[in-house]
Amino acid sequence: MLYPQNKNNVIRQQFSTVLNTPAQAVQWMLNINGPHDLEVPKPRELDFRHHGTIIGNAAIGVIEYSTLVSVKIENLEQSYSVNLPLYGEQSIEHQGSSFVSNSSVGAILSPNQSLRMTIGEKCRKKMVKLSRRALEVKLSKLLGRQISQPILFEPMVSLDGAMQQWWQMVENFQEILQAESSLCDLPDVWSNLENSLITSLLFSQRHNYFDELLARQTGRPQYLAQLETMFNASLELPLTLEDLERAVGVSRERLYRDFHTHYGMTPIAYFRQLRFEQVRLRLTQARSSERVSSIAMDYGFQQFGRFSKEYKERFGELPSQTLKLHRAN
Repeated sequence: MLYPQNKNNVIRQQFSTVLNTPAQAVQWMLNINGPHDLEVPKPRELDFRHHGTIIGNAAIGVIEYSTLVSVKIENLEQSYSVNLPLYGEQSIEHQGSSFVSNSSVGAILSPNQSLRMTIGEKCRKKMVKLSRRALEVKLSKLLGRQISQPILFEPMVSLDGAMQQWWQMVENFQEILQAESSLCDLPDVWSNLENSLITSLLFSQRHNYFDELLARQTGRPQYLAQLETMFNASLELPLTLEDLERAVGVSRERLYRDFHTHYGMTPIAYFRQLRFEQVRLRLTQARSSERVSSIAMDYGFQQFGRFSKEYKERFGELPSQTLKLHRAN
């Protein structure tokens, strides 16, 4: 049995499983941990339990093994795993160092990093899985450029300050998601909540882009945040410089100056970049009935040949290849 994957980027999927053999537990966790080794000194005592909700680019749940286990992970590949013991503890070995994770210290597992996690028999923990692609798209928007390396978080998460607030947000989301009739079933509601979850994590826990991200926000004119909101709400509309000038009451000269300072490009070039990123995200979540051309047209790309050429220049592959890879997976 495999841990379920969300084939629709909005609909909630509740899941719950109880497994009693190491092989079953490994198979279930394959979509979270990727290929990994599970060592269980006392396999007869294994009582693996995992329940929660999958929605959009996230999965939030509670997991336990009920006996001492050791998990060796080579590469999470396409996701981030953020976890915090409710009780009990686990130890994390990473790049020659180690730390103990308990109810005061969580852990973040990032792609492209190998580690060993030893989970105590009494350890029961909250776990949040987030799509790698969703984090990278959001960070690129915040930085105003494409990122060249995976986002690598510092694995030890102290439960104080911003990360304590982040976990409180997770608890609130869990409560909403577990309701029989949830506001999260409304696409616009969950989209905003998910955006808050991802953005706040990027600003709360140190990672290899953290200093650049904070520097980018320092001295940033407030009207740019207003335009960010406008851009993301208008990806299907043909915005012009005149629209931007009217919306924020700023001259064209200042628009160009501030966008070059904070995004390294013109306002319209940045808006176009957001559109391409949204098309790519849609392609990685497309239903079987959706076509590249219809998705491109949703975001204002009418000349398909030109769109495909520019898409390949930006992402190193044709949009049809992105869609094909998504469906193969």
